[in-house]
Amino acid sequence: MTTPYPPVRPGELHVWWLTVPPAGTGTKTAARLLDPQQRERVARLKRPLHRHRKIMAHAGLRVLLAGHLGTLPSEVRLRRAVCPACGGPHGRPYAAGGHELEFSMAHAGDGVLYAFARGPVGVDVESDAVTARTARTVAGLLPAARRRALDALPEPERLRAFLGCWVRTEAYLKGIGTGLAHGIGAAQGASADPAWHLVDLAVPEGFTAAAAVSERASAVAGSPPARLRVRTRVLASASVIKAAEPARTREGR
Repeated sequence: MTTPYPPVRPGELHVWWLTVPPAGTGTKTAARLLDPQQRERVARLKRPLHRHRKIMAHAGLRVLLAGHLGTLPSEVRLRRAVCPACGGPHGRPYAAGGHELEFSMAHAGDGVLYAFARGPVGVDVESDAVTARTARTVAGLLPAARRRALDALPEPERLRAFLGCWVRTEAYLKGIGTGLAHGIGAAQGASADPAWHLVDLAVPEGFTAAAAVSERASAVAGSPPARLRVRTRVLASASVIKAAEPARTREGR
């Protein structure tokens, strides 16, 4: 089994950052940690770089889940909850036998962000390299009040404000389980929703990130509401590839 990580306790948000290594570095080895469905989805991606990033991101998730659940990365069984908007099987992902441990993952470029909590959680990360034109296009999806607030800012501040607004919006939608599939209407009241905490996360330069953590995950049973404790760690890409070595050995037999 993998080395267990510090347990995620109520009132805590554990955040992990993975920097994806150059394309081709351990790609085939890490892919052995993925289940057949994941491998099939990865194979549909046309660009080798995109396949490499996807493989490393999902292999990293399995390594972290295995460490928390006390099992092997290749034995982690991922499932999907029911979507609260339409009842379809594409709600929040979860690990079978996770014992209330919930997680969320997001990636942008060579950066991957993972979040773990004792209750519903969503996370999003975006590259700061987004162009002003793209920002204006995507900002058009936001509620009118937020668009007006962004438009009122000086140009140098507008892009940073947009990124912060967008990652909080997407993190919230992932947390409630609908994602972007049903639009962003459900996120209009996110900042005022007492059932959720929106947290701006410290990530490497060049990225902007946020998490949405449910009140259930941030509360300690029998205690008054406390400030959410955020614990941030780095997942080394070498450790992900190393964790896949036993899987490669077994397949080679």
